[in-house]
Amino acid sequence: MKKSTISDSILNRLEYFVFQIMSSGQIHAVNRSARQLIESFPKSRSLFQDLFNVESYDQVLDFSKSNKKKEAHIFLKDKQMRILRWEFFKFKDYIICMTINWVPLKKMMDMVIDGNLIFKEIFLDIPPEHIAGDLIFHKEAHPKVYRHCSILFTDVVSFSKLSFHLDPVSLIRKLNSYFSVIDRIMEEYGIEKIKTIGDSFMCVSGIPVKKESHAVDCCLAALNILNVMDEIKEPENFIDNLDLNNWSIRIGIHSGPCISGIIGYKKYSFDIWGDSVNIASCMEKSGEPGKINISESTYNAVRDFFDCSYRGIQEIKNIWKIKMYFLEKIKEEYSEDERGFFPNERFDRTYIERYYTKEKGVGSQAVLPHFIQNYSRVTKKLKDRSH
Repeated sequence: MKKSTISDSILNRLEYFVFQIMSSGQIHAVNRSARQLIESFPKSRSLFQDLFNVESYDQVLDFSKSNKKKEAHIFLKDKQMRILRWEFFKFKDYIICMTINWVPLKKMMDMVIDGNLIFKEIFLDIPPEHIAGDLIFHKEAHPKVYRHCSILFTDVVSFSKLSFHLDPVSLIRKLNSYFSVIDRIMEEYGIEKIKTIGDSFMCVSGIPVKKESHAVDCCLAALNILNVMDEIKEPENFIDNLDLNNWSIRIGIHSGPCISGIIGYKKYSFDIWGDSVNIASCMEKSGEPGKINISESTYNAVRDFFDCSYRGIQEIKNIWKIKMYFLEKIKEEYSEDERGFFPNERFDRTYIERYYTKEKGVGSQAVLPHFIQNYSRVTKKLKDRSH
């Protein structure tokens, strides 16, 4: 008889309450547990009050924008009171409200650090939020065409040789530490991770929320990757001309159109396709260790902000010939540091004026790079004080 793992036991006993709130104020129970919860209420005054301890849709909207959890006291027919912590996820025309009922798991609570994050980790963090909404309600998500985005690939130089010299556990731990660093950087710059393929990391900027700054954000993230790799260096350990402790990476970026969508029925996989993906991969493969290789289309989108050096023309199999450039650094007038890795206040101001003025439409704060969000908050506070 096969023994179940601890994680299997937890996941099999989890019970989720999922509600959809329309902008009109209507509240729909999405799953069976949510319907049963409503039925367990005494004579209802207001579902907003009963479920979330708030008075209106606008208050729920505020929580969804601030990414804060809302703790609510739920009173049931049997005069029991339960405390639920709701998470709110804003979609285009509605809000998803979600929490986990921990009553069936009281004996297992010591095994779980933060239960509310489990559902998010196993589902909502796999596809982007708008895809997650489609999957929750329809069990399908339609492909979407994007005319403008930037795709970034990284890979580890001489990974096959490294895997020969390192034991499997050390190899995977090291690779995981690198990927974790890149994950954090992508989140910081509002870039969507697509997948890892062996030692290669693939991500895209400008999807699923469109933004004109996609190429600039990708280039800033790439420079940040090189900087962090420098900061986390360990004592050298050379074998066969390879430093086993400090791996070298290549980065490639290309800007262009692509198609995104979900593959599979049970184990969903969010992915992107098109010539742009192939070209971005070739940019990485045609690069050099510790360098950022970008295509002509990316160069044209970022040349006002970055210094680049022309490399020549590369023939991409089955596609065409493409001019390539090495992204060197942020231009001196826009750089906070001598190496040109970090933007200064002038960069921030120019970035917002170019991409996020009122005339162009202000982008979602959720996808703006963190340093731009911080700059926006500071300048807003200064303006408010001056008034």
